[in-house]
Order: sequence, then C-alpha cells, then structure tokens
Amino acid sequence: MAIDPSAPVTSTPVRAALRLAHSRALADMGLDAIGRARFGWRDRSIGSAVERAGSSYWLRVVWARREWARSTWWAGNQDASMITGVEKPRMIDARAWEDGPLLYRADLMSLLPGRACAPTSVLERTPGLDETWWNSLERNLDAIAATPTERTVLDPEIMRRRVGVFFGIDLEVDPSDWVASHGDLHWNNLHREPFALADWESWGLAPRGYDPAFLLGHSLAVPHVADQIARRFRSDLETESGIFSQLYVMTKLLTRADAGEHGGLVPAVHRHVGRLLGTRVPLGRRAPARAT
Repeated sequence: MAIDPSAPVTSTPVRAALRLAHSRALADMGLDAIGRARFGWRDRSIGSAVERAGSSYWLRVVWARREWARSTWWAGNQDASMITGVEKPRMIDARAWEDGPLLYRADLMSLLPGRACAPTSVLERTPGLDETWWNSLERNLDAIAATPTERTVLDPEIMRRRVGVFFGIDLEVDPSDWVASHGDLHWNNLHREPFALADWESWGLAPRGYDPAFLLGHSLAVPHVADQIARRFRSDLETESGIFSQLYVMTKLLTRADAGEHGGLVPAVHRHVGRLLGTRVPLGRRAPARAT
C-alpha cells in the first residue's frame, strides 16, 4: 500500500502504510519488534524498540515525497555520526526504498536509556531536573556548536521574511557566523536519567543561540523553567543572533498553534515577543529602500 501524498496527516491510510513499511524494515534487517510501535509528529514516521541476536535497538521508518527526500533532513540521523562528545543514539544501519511516488527510509539506531522529559514537545509541568542534568545540556550544546559542518537546514531568507511578516521588523541575517545546532531542541527530544538527545533529522547550521531559543519557546507554559533557560544561556540569547532566533521560534510556535497544536501557549508567546521587541530590539535592521 502506498501513501497518497495528498492525504491528510494522521489519516488511517497513512498509518496503515507506515505499519507495512515498518514490517518490511523488520524483515529486511532481521529484527523483532518489542512492544508497541509509535507514530511520530503528524505521522511522518513510525518507530519501535527492536531486538536482534539478544541486543536491543530503536528502529525508525520515515516517508517522504521524492523531492523532499533530497533535503538535508533525510539523512540527518546518519550524518550526526560525525558529532562527538554528545549523548545521542549511534547509527547501526540504514535502508531506503521506493514505493510509487514516495521514498521510505529505515534508520536502525542504538536504544537510548532513560526516558523523554515530556510526552510532547511543549513543557506543561515542572520537569524536576537537577543541576547535573542542566550541566549536561550545556556541555552537549557546546559540543554540537563546536562541530564543523556545512549542513544547512534553515534558510536565512525564509527566517528573515517570517520574522518580518509576523512582527513587522526587517533584520539583517548573517549566516557566516552560524554554528552547528540540534535544530529541534524540545522536551520530547530531551531524555533524563540519564541525559541524552534524540532525533537528529534537523541538525545543522543555525544562528548562535538557536537551540536555547527553541527550548525556551517550548517552555513558556512553565515560566520558571523558561526563566532558568534565559539565565543559563544569557550570553547567547541576549545577542542579536539570539534575539532573532527567539523571534523566529515564536513564528514557528504561532504557526503550529494556528494549525491546532498547543493553542494554550499563544498568550505566553505574545508576552515573550512583547518583551523582546519592547526592551531588546536588535540593532541590525535593514536600511529602508530609497524612493526612486
């Protein structure tokens, strides 16, 4: 069964096709599934713990239209193998195949210990994390930022345009000083007991401070956690790149809310944007065009 690319996400045909793809990957790789398979965000993927020769792993199968599969994110988990000094899954094997207009990719990775810090990307209650966990987060983000790469997932012009459309300011964007970033640093991708970072599809170059900005935005429903992130990562978040990153993350959260996700976060997002624009307006504005 092939997925209809025009079908709505979370549809029964999409999930049925993903289950078939998951079963194919199990057979091709000689794996046995352990427990229940889980569907990813908007049914873009399916994953489960698996076993082979007495060892446990994580199998993730994702689908995409052929033109999407040429994007950087398609091989993100595999490309992340070059990153060192970070607690993350280890890539074991990867397979890809075509089915009509779609491509599937199966990534077999080491199974992360511990558990996710939250059941969804947005934090809804105090996670109760100790100082050791927060120090691990800082150390891991430093290691990612020190990784040399040319992977580009974010488009500087798209970022600039979206901030301008949402908030009415036109800012200079200089990608020459961007650093490697996880790119999707939210609470469901962060593990505890022990610390680890999952889901490396979106890693690549981003403005300095993008990862803390992303996590802060997804923490706004728990103000004291958002404040803690703001304090710990002040040296990055209060730079022009950090402020720009925060504004762009707010556009993503508002767009998701407009699509029906985490709508309760909207008032906190607007309050945060008000603070950013009211007290920390970046200096790197574009000069207005002269009339001719």
